[in-house]
Amino acid sequence: MGSTTSQKPHVVLVPFPAHGHVAPHLQLGRVLHARGVHVTLVHTELHHRRLLRAKGGEAAAGETTAGFAVEVVPDGLSLDDPPRTLVAHHEAMEKNCIEPFKALLRAMRDRPGVPPVSCVVADTPMPFAAVAAREVGVPDVQFFTASPSGLMGYLQFGELLKRGIIPLQDGYKTDGSLDTPLDWIPGMRGMRLRDMPTFCHTSDADDWLLHFHVHQMEVAASAKAVVLNTFHDIEKDVLDALAPLLPPIYTVGPLATMSAALPPSSGDAFGASDGSLLQEDAGCLAWLDGKPARSVVYASFGSHASMSGADVKEFAAGLARCGSPYLWVLRPDMAADVGEVAAEEGLVVPWCAQEAVLNHPAVGLFLTHCGWNSILESVVAGVPVLGCPVVSEQTTNCHQVAAAWGIGGELPQGAGSDEIAALVREMMAGEKGKNAREKVVDWKRLAEGATKQGGSSYGNIDRFVDEMLLKGF
Repeated sequence: MGSTTSQKPHVVLVPFPAHGHVAPHLQLGRVLHARGVHVTLVHTELHHRRLLRAKGGEAAAGETTAGFAVEVVPDGLSLDDPPRTLVAHHEAMEKNCIEPFKALLRAMRDRPGVPPVSCVVADTPMPFAAVAAREVGVPDVQFFTASPSGLMGYLQFGELLKRGIIPLQDGYKTDGSLDTPLDWIPGMRGMRLRDMPTFCHTSDADDWLLHFHVHQMEVAASAKAVVLNTFHDIEKDVLDALAPLLPPIYTVGPLATMSAALPPSSGDAFGASDGSLLQEDAGCLAWLDGKPARSVVYASFGSHASMSGADVKEFAAGLARCGSPYLWVLRPDMAADVGEVAAEEGLVVPWCAQEAVLNHPAVGLFLTHCGWNSILESVVAGVPVLGCPVVSEQTTNCHQVAAAWGIGGELPQGAGSDEIAALVREMMAGEKGKNAREKVVDWKRLAEGATKQGGSSYGNIDRFVDEMLLKGF
């Protein structure tokens, strides 16, 4: 990898406490560890307690195995009375975590058997971690776990404010304001305001989440580097447009593919878990075994998205009438009794091993909220998607899926059961579905090439270790 050093590099990973963020941090940690890097994963206290409860005590604080370590910083939050809103969660972490995290970084300077910290890799929604690192004198790198398109969207929030496009007027959800064209966004064509990350959809000039995301982008722009879980070919236009706006960018994905390719001996003190707090259904893969190739619709809206009871019923009715068997992941917090929404041709489960399901030959379509991990997993599996975005940059990802990459379609907001059934049928058997399937197979091939030795993402991991860790900042 170029230069050498007598001191083993040490990376401290600080993920936002949600499955879609923790999983790519774990994958990045595995990939870096396989290249000789000492890795420490830092959980907030509430998330760590949830992990202990869900996983029976694994990943205890301070545990170190094969170069991995797990640490915990207090966030002032209670397992018995957790925050009810995203704002409350962010506010607590920004207020309560920064000083303990600075103390942890100082303590690791002289810890026996632990290399000095080379850099903090901070999840972009955890700006306190980057600020703390800078105040202690440790270099910080941003890890934006969502899509580059989403990152570009967030970077435009300040410009939306400057141009007076936001805040919106009351009634913006129905008066056509969200259809405002944004043809000036670098690297992205055909964007409308509704395609932007949803935190800018507000009529409140003092909206906390809006301004917090502006703050996140300011912190990110002053980091030493930015790591993205993507591969260059799929988002070349956006990546080229991001380059002059940010510090050096390293595209290192799909990380799940590179992590899965590592031999078991690479070790993992985080356990075999991907950081999920939910128990996977053990029978759905056997159920898929009895289905013809590309005949099943797989539907999942991720680990946090919420749906009203009315929406759940519309989706249940639409899937029941789509003409294809379906596997639907419906978390218990979204429906009290998942059995009530299962039709004769459907299997409804509370959670599943999504990568294994997508890679099963019976699956022909992914009905998804368009979280970035899900999009990448669908590309790697070669399965087209039908997007139903809910929150954050899922709307941006869905626009890119349908308009830029051609690997799927989009369900209109508030679609009824008839429209859901018709669009699923079109994606399963119609011309649009056929074209999307052909395109996603092309992206699958490019993703595989990027993660193999000699590929762009594989080489960027080596470059990151060499340029950012071994040579120093």
